[in-house]
Amino acid sequence: MKINKTELQKALEIVKPGLANKEMIEHSTSFAFINGQVKTYNDEISLSHPVEGLEIEGAVQATELYQLLSKLKKDDIEITVESNQIILKASARSAAGLTLQQDIKLPLEEIGDVGKWKTLPEDFIRHVSFAVGSCSRDMSKPVLTCVHVNKDGRIEGSDGFRIARCELEKGMPVKTFLLPAASAIQMVRLQPTKIAEGAGWIHFQTKAGTVMSCRVFEDEFPDVTAFLEVEGIEVIFPRTILESLDRASVFSKRDHFLDEHITVVLEDNRMKVKSKSLTGWFEEELNMKYTDDSISFDITPYLLRDILNETLTCIICEDRLKFEGGGWVYITTLKINE
Repeated sequence: MKINKTELQKALEIVKPGLANKEMIEHSTSFAFINGQVKTYNDEISLSHPVEGLEIEGAVQATELYQLLSKLKKDDIEITVESNQIILKASARSAAGLTLQQDIKLPLEEIGDVGKWKTLPEDFIRHVSFAVGSCSRDMSKPVLTCVHVNKDGRIEGSDGFRIARCELEKGMPVKTFLLPAASAIQMVRLQPTKIAEGAGWIHFQTKAGTVMSCRVFEDEFPDVTAFLEVEGIEVIFPRTILESLDRASVFSKRDHFLDEHITVVLEDNRMKVKSKSLTGWFEEELNMKYTDDSISFDITPYLLRDILNETLTCIICEDRLKFEGGGWVYITTLKINE
């Protein structure tokens, strides 16, 4: 069969996040080809995407296949199945064979049935992206590592120090669920338009036919409403902080973007923007109107940038800082500097 290399690469790139780092589950580090689709599964999420003209059934080790395709120069490749191998030919002079394990061991049956597909609210992706920036990475409190999506349209995340809450213009077409932040990040990248319920799973579908199934967390998200009431002084951030953020972000990079943070200090008519890495640091002073006690807070750079693109005004009380915009609110605890 002839396959367009670019289309196959695109499909593999889409489902790559569903691969496991280590093969704790058999074939979880492989691309599984089933019924004209390529699938991955790592016990937390599963991804599938259609590939036109694909007539392979079986599992192929992901790393070798992906790397091989990136080295082939021609866009049209010939793929044949011989015994327990798939043979790839891009020219008359070169060929490669990869082991094809036709008995796929992935426990895809655990995902169960997918319910009826329903249209996602237009602002769902944007609000999940906002809320995930306040989720925790501390698995000692696993419920705080999730985005809480409520049927009434409330989407929120909190690590116990920060709270992000958004309100959809309409309610969700499915029941309330807790989506692990790591899964939410991958879902946001896909930009799905449909959602469906399952037993212990929630499913998303894109316009291109990609399906992402995410295991949901079974627990009750804490009620954070009382912490959203903040009365204090109004402070306006300088617009120049947006440029300063770009520079500070150079030294805030981490392996996981939820671990990235910058420190903002307010004191004596000045704002300091600071960041630090293992190999360097950044600090910049900006002028602003602020004369109260010296305070500071840590925040993920992308989240602060999104907030400040909507509003430069915040409310500061004794122990909290609050930003509020159209359909969203963000709260963070403050450090009082000596």
